[in-house]
Amino acid sequence: MTKGSVCVCGPRPKGSVTGLSLAVELLLEGLDKAELTTRVVDAAFGGNVQNSGTFSIRRSAETVSVILSVWWNLLFVDVYYTTLSTSTFGFIRDFATGIVARLLGKRVVFHLHGGGFEDFYCAQRPVVQFLVRFLYKKVDTVVVLGELLKDQFYCLGDFVKPKLVIVPNGLTLGVDDPGRISRSLKTPMQLLYISSLMETKGYIEVIDAVAEIVKKSENSVHLSLCGSFVSAKTETKATITDEESLMEYLRGKGVSSNVTYYGQVLADEKCARFREADVFLLPTSYPWEGQPLSIIEAMAYSLPVISCAHKGIPELVEDRVNGFLVDPHSPTKIANALMELQGDSASYQSMSQYGRERYEKQFTRAAHLQQLIAVIFDCNSSQVTLSEF
Repeated sequence: MTKGSVCVCGPRPKGSVTGLSLAVELLLEGLDKAELTTRVVDAAFGGNVQNSGTFSIRRSAETVSVILSVWWNLLFVDVYYTTLSTSTFGFIRDFATGIVARLLGKRVVFHLHGGGFEDFYCAQRPVVQFLVRFLYKKVDTVVVLGELLKDQFYCLGDFVKPKLVIVPNGLTLGVDDPGRISRSLKTPMQLLYISSLMETKGYIEVIDAVAEIVKKSENSVHLSLCGSFVSAKTETKATITDEESLMEYLRGKGVSSNVTYYGQVLADEKCARFREADVFLLPTSYPWEGQPLSIIEAMAYSLPVISCAHKGIPELVEDRVNGFLVDPHSPTKIANALMELQGDSASYQSMSQYGRERYEKQFTRAAHLQQLIAVIFDCNSSQVTLSEF
């Protein structure tokens, strides 16, 4: 592969770790393993993203600082790569950096790790929509996570379609590939939720499903609930905002002894939760969902997954093949799926094995990095050599 250099702009939070920041760290490690020259600009300005989608004077200043830093680093690279944000500040950053990169003759690659672009675009005034279209006409490539996530860009016009390239997510850094695991259900059945504790991610429905099962069989299930509380524009009606209100909710549902709250789990502790689990649950309706990394992690650990046919998830989970796809906001259907698994060990083991096979075919760390680095440098993936992956 011809050596090249790239400026990577993406969030690297020092506080709460997000799927996006983990994806950026994985790319940076891959670029290092490929021995490519990389300059990095932290789009989170070294802070955190606990208040997603909110406005502040501090955030305005940080956006300006990020833009200036990107402009400086663009002088020394061949390619500009940035993760996209479907927010006002994110678009200001993308426009200011993307246009300057093109003026300097750099290759420009935008990468959207979720959904919601069409909602963002349609909510803008005509003048902003014109600027969005103008920007994307200058961009060389727009990376999306799957086929189901391409059409969110079609609102820009037919010109964008040839620019769209699919690169599925890969196994997260900090999560070991455990190899194939021969699983059988435990008693009680061990359930696992790992994601941000936002109501649109579905964790309350998971708790409610546990409560429904417990009413029928008190000690038949146990839920490990993992994640940090995040405030966002989607969570304005949230009734649970911290650990104290969570514990109160569990007591009210009568499941305090059936749910253990671990907070945010990382590295070895995260791997331990996956190893001990029987089923992974993420019944999300989050508007900016894409291809959840936690589902890929669960598939790597041979866990059947219960989720929703939302955004890019059906490209990960096939209903009744490696899990169940239920309607959002449906604790009863989650409970029914879990009880069905409890009563059919053969189906459980089949789902477990198929999920692992799908992970091996499409979502390994090496496969993701080879594809993504090839797209960034506009070359064939066979030309990308990664050490230790």
